[in-house]
Amino acid sequence: MTTTRSMGTGPRVTVVAPGVVLTVAVLVVAGAVGPRLSDRVATHFGADGAPDGWSSPWPFFVITALVAVGAVVLAALAPGFGDRRTAAMTVLVVYLLAGVLVSAWVLIALVNTTDGPRMPWWWTLVFLAVAAAAALPAARVLARSAPPVSAHDVAPLDVAPDARVAWRARIGSRWFAALGVAVVVGGVWATWLTATEDAVGAVVSGVLLLLAGLSVLVLARVEVTVDRRGMRLTSTWTRIPLMRVPLDRIASAGWEDVSPGQWGGWGYRVSGRGIAYVLRSGPGLVVRLRGGRSRVVTVPDAERGAAALGALLAAHGA
Repeated sequence: MTTTRSMGTGPRVTVVAPGVVLTVAVLVVAGAVGPRLSDRVATHFGADGAPDGWSSPWPFFVITALVAVGAVVLAALAPGFGDRRTAAMTVLVVYLLAGVLVSAWVLIALVNTTDGPRMPWWWTLVFLAVAAAAALPAARVLARSAPPVSAHDVAPLDVAPDARVAWRARIGSRWFAALGVAVVVGGVWATWLTATEDAVGAVVSGVLLLLAGLSVLVLARVEVTVDRRGMRLTSTWTRIPLMRVPLDRIASAGWEDVSPGQWGGWGYRVSGRGIAYVLRSGPGLVVRLRGGRSRVVTVPDAERGAAALGALLAAHGA
């Protein structure tokens, strides 16, 4: 197991400071400019910078302030997370959102104090720049403080030469299942709601949402099998194969503490290192291929799966 590295005062300040700055900025501008804002201001602007949408600025302000405060709380807690890579990824996303919202609200408030409010399209680049300036340093500090990922080799199972070896495990996520159902229901609802106004658009959007929801459901519960054919990952509910690794392509097997932050999130992930199915932080079965890449599946009994695969490889090479 890896141990979490402690963080000094400087790195902690680097992580928390962007959220504090964003929160203070939106509160100061609201206090200074708020009394001069009417109940109905320009809140949306066309490509030419002219306003084409009006509403009250305060619901947007409340949402922005809550996101900014939430970002500060998350950043303050992040150094204490055991999985710093996933903490870094989460802080990155929340700071990007907070940076865009704060920049947008502040600029909307300021331009509405003028006689002719305008917001050229290129101000979007300013929003993104502010968000990146807030998010990237904090995420980098957290990621660099994470301990190295330790790879563990496993001794093969001690079995007779003529024994049949197989190992199977089922893993799933209720969050994935709930998300998949919600997206499918959303697709049906969106299709029904807009069918009378735009039948073609309703069908297209509905089909896209249905496909997205079904894709999540396929990943919500899976079965990983190790036997003489190699390793396979299959959707439990649909029996759709998600990953197949023939025994001939496998060089070795082991396990490691997998972090969603290593792979850029949860679910079916593809990177330069290989392909992974990531449901949570924790042990993962690692299959190293004969080309240097790997296949990874997060599963609680990863060590035993690697031992079974080692026995199969030893028998295959005998």
